[in-house]
Amino acid sequence: MAIPLAIFYYLYLVFVLVFLIFTLFNIYHLVRFGFLTLGNIAMITFYIIVSILILLISWRYISNINWQQEIQLIPTFPI
Repeated sequence: MAIPLAIFYYLYLVFVLVFLIFTLFNIYHLVRFGFLTLGNIAMITFYIIVSILILLISWRYISNINWQQEIQLIPTFPI
């Protein structure tokens, strides 16, 4: 019995989608209801830059993986 490795890739994509939804929600509230100060703008910019860097680094690492492989749950031994 084996499960495809691509399941973890799809879980990663779901995580990224949820992260982006929360990011847009948070940035909207910071811009809409936050004070328009240099500190607020700096924190929003810092948050966006760090988020993009994290996503790009993780994408770079997972792009090297062969997603067609399978994980064997029950090993088979030759008789």
